[in-house]
Amino acid sequence: MTHLFRAAAPLAVLAALAACQMLPPGPPYPAPVGDYRALGTEPFWGLTITPREMVFDDPNGPVRISQATPQPIIGTAGEIYQTPRLNVNIVHTRCSDGMSDRTYPDTVQVIADGRRFEGCGGGAVAPAALAGTNWRVAAINGRATPAPGPFFMNFEAARFGAKFGCNGLGADYRQTGDMITAGPVIGTQMACPDMIFESQGSAILSRPMRMNWSGGDRLTLSNDAGSIEMVRAY
Repeated sequence: MTHLFRAAAPLAVLAALAACQMLPPGPPYPAPVGDYRALGTEPFWGLTITPREMVFDDPNGPVRISQATPQPIIGTAGEIYQTPRLNVNIVHTRCSDGMSDRTYPDTVQVIADGRRFEGCGGGAVAPAALAGTNWRVAAINGRATPAPGPFFMNFEAARFGAKFGCNGLGADYRQTGDMITAGPVIGTQMACPDMIFESQGSAILSRPMRMNWSGGDRLTLSNDAGSIEMVRAY
């Protein structure tokens, strides 16, 4: 009986191995739940981590780097992702974006093609409303804004602030569906060498604007006075 048992054991092992080889391959790592977003404001940059890929955007470059999402290394303070072109270190400690009063659950460091970026992160980004979002103004009426430079729009619950290179601007606003209607735009009164962006941007803000989203990271405000193209910077 002992001899039969010992002879049957290898056969059982071989059968189990054969069954495993017939199974479809599983994912190489535990897939993250939802998309993860991180960003920086000085300079502006953005990072999205999905179960399949990591995408880094540096609109000042412009640079866009895409890498397959690797299995994260779970450290004592957060997650680490390492690829040939992108290294991401997420530390679960509160972070301020340096541009508003908002704070985020994570501090994020990115090394993209050897360049180091610091910023904040946590959660997915696909706002149904503008309240609490910050944006870098990339172009006005199709003309790219110079970088670096003070070109931005920040939205609170019922008021926005903006700067198109010179004076600070602000107004109350109302969002209805994909339309924004602003109240009187009030700003500082400095005389600057180049007022073209500010003049054109102010004219657009003074009329109802339609929002056109592109993936949650890019937003264009437009009307018959022109368009303001923005990149998410929050």
